[in-house]
Amino acid sequence: MSIKNILRKAASLVVELPPEAAPELSASMSSFSDDIPMPESKPAPAATKSVEQIIKETPGPNLDQIKIAEETATTPAPTAPDGKVDYQSVYQRAGLTPVAFSAEQALEVIQSLPSTLPIEVRRATVNATIAAMGKAMGVDTAGVIADAGRKVAALSAYEDLLTHQTSTYVGTLEMKILELETQIAMHREEIQKTQSLLATAVGQCDAESNRLDEVLEFFTLDTGASSNATA
Repeated sequence: MSIKNILRKAASLVVELPPEAAPELSASMSSFSDDIPMPESKPAPAATKSVEQIIKETPGPNLDQIKIAEETATTPAPTAPDGKVDYQSVYQRAGLTPVAFSAEQALEVIQSLPSTLPIEVRRATVNATIAAMGKAMGVDTAGVIADAGRKVAALSAYEDLLTHQTSTYVGTLEMKILELETQIAMHREEIQKTQSLLATAVGQCDAESNRLDEVLEFFTLDTGASSNATA
C-alpha cells in the first residue's frame, strides 16, 4: 500500500484508548467520616477516537501541517547515492520532536508478542506496558499513536519532495538529451553532406584524370600499360 493510502486510511481509523483510572480519594477525605461510605474508584470508560482526532489533541503538528521544504543551500541529487533514506533526518526536517516512547519502540513490543495470541490480548498487553511506563516517563497510548501518524505524514511529505525533485532533475536531463540529440542529428547531416561532397569531388577528379589520360596516351608508345598496346 502506498504512503498516501496508508495516511488516508490511518486518519480515519478508530481507536479505543485504554481507560484511565479515576484519581484516588485523599486520605484526609477518606478519614473525614468513617460512617459515610465513600464511592469506589472506578476506571473511566474507554474513549473511542479517530487517529486524526488523537493527533489533533496531542501536542505537536496536525497531519496537514507536516511539510518538508526543499534545501536551498545546494542542489543535491534527489536521493542518496545508495538510495537509503535516513528516517530520523526526515522526521527532523519535518519538525517532529522526539518522544519519550516512540512508535518504533512500541512496534518492537508488538512484534515481541506471539502472533498466535488474539489481537485483544496483544492490545491489552501493549497498553498495559505503556501504562506502566507512563507513570515514570509520562507516555500513553495516544502519544504513541500520534507519533506513528505524524511520522507517516512526514514520510509522505518527503515522498512528495523527492517526487518533485526527481521530476525537475529528470526534466533537466531530458532537455540536455534533447539538445544532444539535436546536435547529433545536425552532425549526422553534416557527415552525410561531407561524404556526398567527397563522392562528388572524387567522381569529378576521376573523370578529369581520365580526360587528361588521353594526352598521356596520345604521346606514349603503344606498349606496356598503354591502352593502345596490343594484347
